[in-house]
Amino acid sequence: MTLPYLISALLYILPCLLLLFLTFRDRLRVPYVPRISTSALIYFVIALSGSYFFRNLESTLLRTLLTLIILFSAVCLFCNAVTYNFWQGLFVVTLVKCYTESVYLISLYIHFAVSHIFSVSENIRVFYSTLPLTLMGFPFVYMFFKKLLRPSLDYTISLRIWRTMWIIPMCSTIIHSLTISPHLVSAYFTPGNAFFIVPPVWTLLNFTTYAIVLRMIISMSTNSILQESLHLSETQLSAQQKHLEALQLHIERDRRYRHDIRHHILALKGFLDSHDQKSLENYLRELTEGLPDLPANYCTNPAINSLLGYYKEIAENEKIKASFSIALEEHCPFSDTDLCIILGNFLENAVEACRRMASSRQYINLKVSMPSRLTLVIITENSYEGAIKRTQDGGFLSSKEKNRKGIGISSVTHVIKKYNGISRFDYQEFVFKVYLLLNAKEQPD
Repeated sequence: MTLPYLISALLYILPCLLLLFLTFRDRLRVPYVPRISTSALIYFVIALSGSYFFRNLESTLLRTLLTLIILFSAVCLFCNAVTYNFWQGLFVVTLVKCYTESVYLISLYIHFAVSHIFSVSENIRVFYSTLPLTLMGFPFVYMFFKKLLRPSLDYTISLRIWRTMWIIPMCSTIIHSLTISPHLVSAYFTPGNAFFIVPPVWTLLNFTTYAIVLRMIISMSTNSILQESLHLSETQLSAQQKHLEALQLHIERDRRYRHDIRHHILALKGFLDSHDQKSLENYLRELTEGLPDLPANYCTNPAINSLLGYYKEIAENEKIKASFSIALEEHCPFSDTDLCIILGNFLENAVEACRRMASSRQYINLKVSMPSRLTLVIITENSYEGAIKRTQDGGFLSSKEKNRKGIGISSVTHVIKKYNGISRFDYQEFVFKVYLLLNAKEQPD
């Protein structure tokens, strides 16, 4: 294996490793350095050896088989280093393979178009064709991975869609190995041959297809998040409506009692004048029982108070014992919307968990306190039955849709990150507990 060949191989391998590292560096498994170094070294040896044997194979099928072996080895190494499942890793690695194939094709195309000399083994091509192409194209490919591929993976990390999505880049790789790679000879790179336009068209078609598919995935995930936000808005609106109805009912009853207060006073005076103690007690008892109950007041924040009253009523209708202890400062530095997102999702999930219980020991406990002016602590505890399924990234699978990541918990996670918070989920012996700590920033005077 000559030095120029080694340099040429490195020019294809190193950009791939750098691309993966820059895109997924915050998703690396611990310990970071041993996993990265070991996986990169093994992949480099496999890819370099495979490339060397690939050049000496004349059978197209054997070349394709060797390509697939190298590809699946790279997938296993990728999954060993990054916290994604096998199917997502297969899609990512196969997409990177398509990138290297495109660089190789365009490199040959530019080399022949400029020099009119075709030689796959010509080392000078590396320096005036492949190297400039890699340097110019790498930033665009990195942006493609960062803006399209990465959000698609993160938004849908638990969806089954990735069990079939990998077929698209895999088919591209197989088609390239069976139909395009065998025709990389000078006779096909002449302007009069139809194959002359294949490299640019193939590259454009590949990445256009991936861009469309990934944008569709992002759009689907965004729509799901918007639906969750709409659901939260509808819940808050319903809570406010019920709270207003309760206040209106109380006002009407209070107005009626004020109107009748003169009659009640005269009746009580009559019992006192006649020294009818028993009738007086009965009248007072009936009068007291008829007094309207005030709407529950958990805190001074009207939005949160309405939301808690809404779920309190739902819990009572479902025969769920609910206890809320709320201690918020009057000028709370945390957004009402963010607090409603957290409390609404926690309480909705708790109610759903209690509804699915076969026993009658359903309960929900919520405690909110502020140990300091910029610190908020939320503790929820509820009963549950059945298995709790989690994703590789620590999220929870939705109980409403099979094998779908709970969007509500994702919304809560976003709020936690916004306030540099800490969360802990404990579940054992039919009790699910959530501990949440949020830290607000000091506001300038």
